[in-house]
Amino acid sequence: MSMVFRSIVCCALISATACFGGARDEAAPRAGLRPKLVLVISVDQFSADLFQRYGKDLPGGLGLLQKQGVVFTEAYHDHAFTETGPGHSVLLSGRFPGHTGIVENSWYDRALGRAVYCVADENVQAVGRSKKAGVSQSRFIGTTLGDWLQAQVTGSRAYSLSGKDRAAVLMAGRKPTAVFWFEGAAGFNTSTAYAEKQPQWLTSLDESLHQRFLRDNWTWTALASWSGAARTGAWTLPGGQVVRNGLPRVVQGLGMPLDKDFSERFRRSPFFDQVTLEAARVLVEQEQVGRGPSTDLFTLSLSATDYIGHNFGSGSVEMWDQIHRLDQELGKFLAWLQKRVPDTWVVLSADHGGMDLPEGLKEDGLPAERLSEPKDWFAQLNIALRRRLKVEVDLVRASNVPTQIYLDDSAIKTIGLDREKVLEAIQAQLKTQPEVEASVTALTLEAFKEPALGNPRDSSLMARFNHSFMVGRSGDVMVAFKPLTIFSDPPYVTNHGSPWDYDRRVPIIFMGPWKPQTRRQPVRTVDLAPTLALELGIKPAEPLDGKALDLGARRKK
Repeated sequence: MSMVFRSIVCCALISATACFGGARDEAAPRAGLRPKLVLVISVDQFSADLFQRYGKDLPGGLGLLQKQGVVFTEAYHDHAFTETGPGHSVLLSGRFPGHTGIVENSWYDRALGRAVYCVADENVQAVGRSKKAGVSQSRFIGTTLGDWLQAQVTGSRAYSLSGKDRAAVLMAGRKPTAVFWFEGAAGFNTSTAYAEKQPQWLTSLDESLHQRFLRDNWTWTALASWSGAARTGAWTLPGGQVVRNGLPRVVQGLGMPLDKDFSERFRRSPFFDQVTLEAARVLVEQEQVGRGPSTDLFTLSLSATDYIGHNFGSGSVEMWDQIHRLDQELGKFLAWLQKRVPDTWVVLSADHGGMDLPEGLKEDGLPAERLSEPKDWFAQLNIALRRRLKVEVDLVRASNVPTQIYLDDSAIKTIGLDREKVLEAIQAQLKTQPEVEASVTALTLEAFKEPALGNPRDSSLMARFNHSFMVGRSGDVMVAFKPLTIFSDPPYVTNHGSPWDYDRRVPIIFMGPWKPQTRRQPVRTVDLAPTLALELGIKPAEPLDGKALDLGARRKK
């Protein structure tokens, strides 16, 4: 099934490339005129549960979207491995990660013999202050909404900005106008995949940010009283790591170096989203986004919620304050944007949710569990396989991604073992391990014939595995661990990436010409892109996994 789809995608890409260079299909929008600007916002690690827990009656941007948007309360990522790369690859492509090729944030490349990052590209270089290696969309398969829009609507443009490089790159598509992401003390950056040099406005912005990092006092204080709605306290984790919940926190002070520690502190604070939204204003002003001859697309991913969730937990006072500050800053940005580009549609969703601190969940009576680090888990699995198969070598490759097990084919070949026998031994061993909910081999998934998509709320675990699976990139065995179970991953104190609802259920909101309403029918995040395509009157360049949603009646003008 996956191989067939890849062939379809290749054919579609040839057609899409021809469309980029040939005549444009000026299809009509669904009703009325296209807007001047479509703003698509992804809030990293923003689960629907988090939105409902802390988002009630918010006065700013999140509250505005809830009141004036078409709000889908039951929206699901329908794939097994809910990470940033896969989630962002889905939102504007309308296709599952198994079809975008972004199966995880990183995976083992069998041809290269090493792990690869989902947007790493050794053929391009960073542009600007940063000296990091370049990134691009080279590992992404297919196209996105921005590609369809630019190919079919004369004069349209597509911009992407994020705190994370993978979020910006994977929402941008194949031929964006410009893509930018944050690189710590170096400010915002792009790569030679998108531009030979920085625009002058970005150089000026980075210099201004650098000076502010040096001279300003960045102290995170609570916006308001949280009155017991969020967790405070301290916990000692295995290995002696201590997590403390409580505000205020010093993020950066005068005289403190702009080193790696600064970058980590800054990312796990609301200031991260604040400067991203400041950069978004400058980009809109300098590039005249929304003031071109046609419809522009601007994708904006806000990343602080993810780092705050990883470092403090979703039930912490830090997360409570982050959501309220995000609401405030987003409200200011949307009010400013409305004045500058009144004819704007705003869409909000998220790449995944997240799990709270296991120790905090246990205090609430929930069966949460923290396992050892992945390297220890792989070591124990190799020991068990040695015993089962009576061999003296490790048979699986250790990595930081226990959800994907890759065989060490060179070792298996050297000792003359049958590959299928090793897979059977792995499956038998995993069935004995209480932390494992289910596992499936790549061979089984290659032969799997999925029935028509049903209710995403009730999709089978096998279907979720299948939607994350791609021949050649995915592991030889894919694993789902028990709900509320995470691995230790210092310095992070909690994580995401599971196929369970707390990681896969996110908000989807469309705010524009449609009458506000709350919709409770289950939908998929792959439905977002085809819905916008329908409303904009454009056609996807390849087959999609999602379907267009009915946003209901439009407001009377």
